[in-house]
Amino acid sequence: MSDKKPNTNRGKTTAKNTSKKPASGKVTKPLRPASAAKSGQTDSKSSDNRKAKLFGRLKKNDDQGAYTSVKNRKKMVFNRATGASSRGGFEYDKNRFRTVWGMALVVLALLIGRAYYIQVANAQFYQDKGNELITSVRTQKSYRGMITDRNNLPLAVSAPLATVSFSPHDYSREYYELKRIKITNPNSPQLQARMQKRLDNMDLTRLAAAANIPVSELKKVTAVDDSIDVTDEAAVKAALPSGAGSHYLPLLNKVTPEIAQGVSSLDFPGVYEKNFFQRYYPQPQPNSQLLGFMGQNANDPEGGYEGRAGIERQFEKDLAGDDGKVLVLKDAKQNSLKEIKQVEPEIPGKDVALTIDSRLQYLLYKELEKVGRLQQARWSTGMVVDVQTGEVLALSTWPSFNSNNLNEMTGENQRNRALLDVFEPGSVMKPFTVAAALDSGKYTSTTLIDTNPGSIRVRGYTIRDHNNLGTINLATLLQKSSNVASTKIALSLPADAITNMQKQFGFGSKTPLKFPAEGSGLVVTPEEKETSRRATISYGYGMEATVAQVAQAYSALAAGGVMHPLTLVKSDKVQPSKRIMAHEQAMSIVQMLESVTEEGGTAKAAAIDGYRVAGKTGTSRRINPKGGYYTDQYRNVFAGMAPASNPRLVGVILVEDPRGLHYAGLTAAPVFHNVMKEALRLYNVPLDKPLKTEAQ
Repeated sequence: MSDKKPNTNRGKTTAKNTSKKPASGKVTKPLRPASAAKSGQTDSKSSDNRKAKLFGRLKKNDDQGAYTSVKNRKKMVFNRATGASSRGGFEYDKNRFRTVWGMALVVLALLIGRAYYIQVANAQFYQDKGNELITSVRTQKSYRGMITDRNNLPLAVSAPLATVSFSPHDYSREYYELKRIKITNPNSPQLQARMQKRLDNMDLTRLAAAANIPVSELKKVTAVDDSIDVTDEAAVKAALPSGAGSHYLPLLNKVTPEIAQGVSSLDFPGVYEKNFFQRYYPQPQPNSQLLGFMGQNANDPEGGYEGRAGIERQFEKDLAGDDGKVLVLKDAKQNSLKEIKQVEPEIPGKDVALTIDSRLQYLLYKELEKVGRLQQARWSTGMVVDVQTGEVLALSTWPSFNSNNLNEMTGENQRNRALLDVFEPGSVMKPFTVAAALDSGKYTSTTLIDTNPGSIRVRGYTIRDHNNLGTINLATLLQKSSNVASTKIALSLPADAITNMQKQFGFGSKTPLKFPAEGSGLVVTPEEKETSRRATISYGYGMEATVAQVAQAYSALAAGGVMHPLTLVKSDKVQPSKRIMAHEQAMSIVQMLESVTEEGGTAKAAAIDGYRVAGKTGTSRRINPKGGYYTDQYRNVFAGMAPASNPRLVGVILVEDPRGLHYAGLTAAPVFHNVMKEALRLYNVPLDKPLKTEAQ
């Protein structure tokens, strides 16, 4: 046992040390002194003091917090007290504050920029995109103008029609959708009642009664299945009608709008109406080649129609007008709900009044059909012209087609032969050979020409008359249609004398009608040494002409040598005329042509009781495509005028390849007689010749 006293100041020293302010940072539990721990002895008094001081410091820290002030925080940062975190410091908070606000400003700037781009810079683009979803611009078809005759009788009109169709797919989809809304809203009795009312209105019996079709057919195509789960989208999609006819079933096709209204007014789901104009021709066959027809325009997205031939094509711009455009509000199914505004105004087409007399047109066609069938001809055509004005009163071709049913149209029967087809006219050209003779000064109406022995040799070719006419004058040349006399006249004149006269009367160039695809004919001036060509041209071979050119030339003769341009459209503007021959010479030729329809002439069948008739026949052989001419195929032409004392009307008739009679005086001349007789009566042309009595 040691006599050494224990150190009583140890506890005091420990207490003194613990009284010092601990370093800032985490407060830790003070350790017991090692000696005390080893000895296991404790001084109760010193222990109580230490506890009091320790809890006092803890309370003070709790009251003031771990970080009591900015001054202390700076001190703690500089002192780098162990056990304390530097996060949340002033510099760190300031940087974080700036970063957050910087990011916020960038986002705000982006939002403002995007809003400016959408609402200001590119506003029109997005507005148009939005409008496309709920609106569309629909074409408003303009009314096509009428084509009328000279008396304002309609020859072509546009009738408003409608087609009503039914979409079984759309109907079934609407039906299932209404049922789904009804089932999925059990707590909305008002909504269920509205859905049930709409379902009741979808009764197919109502639609079947209005459209006059069996209800069983509608039920079959809609194939509504009430047993499917309408809340199952896949099941509904599988149950919807598909395949051919699932989206389009015609109910009413091309009916009047009044009839279509009976179905459209039901406001039935899946029922759609399309309105359009149908071109209609009240007098189809006589006018089909003249008026032409309508065909679908491949460049029109709306599937519109345009004139494809004849007057319909020639005056397409005037007749069609301009379609309007209207902005409409549409639903999700692209159906038009209502018109919002007129985008472009509709401009109706203009009417076109022709110079044609529909009465005379019908008569001409019936006579052409009669001779064509009776003579088993390939085709026949003709026209009638007003001498005083150049107006075409009738222009028709047989065979024809019903322009209301284009299934009847072929490449042959749609041709306007009088204007499109060119041919060798033959002897109807001899009056212009006589005109060249008179114009030369070498010949007069009393000049005699020796045709003996009825034939003449030219460059190895023999040109013949039907008979040996002997010595004849110019009137007999025309009455008997002498080829020999015509040849002698041609060879006695300069090489271009005959062709110059023919061109002066309009041959070799298109008429002023400006008809689509009109033929221009062909007149070739021969050289001096081409004697055979000079001879054949004098009687209508070796050249080409159209019926319209022949009619125009004969009208100029009948008008006393004045050329009135042919016209098909009535106009207040007077067309300029020109004199191409002296009046006395022209009328002397007309008088010579009278003998053709009198006793001894080639066209007695063209004579009309009470009127003096002048004219000329032409019987020519048809060209063989393999070379030369057919020996058994002919072309018959008659051109005439009446009354000869003061010509008012000119008519030209052509019969192609008649298989019965071969001479124009027996085929074409009778048609002229029948048509001209009625035409003179219709226009109250005074008689210029005594009527025949029964004794005569």
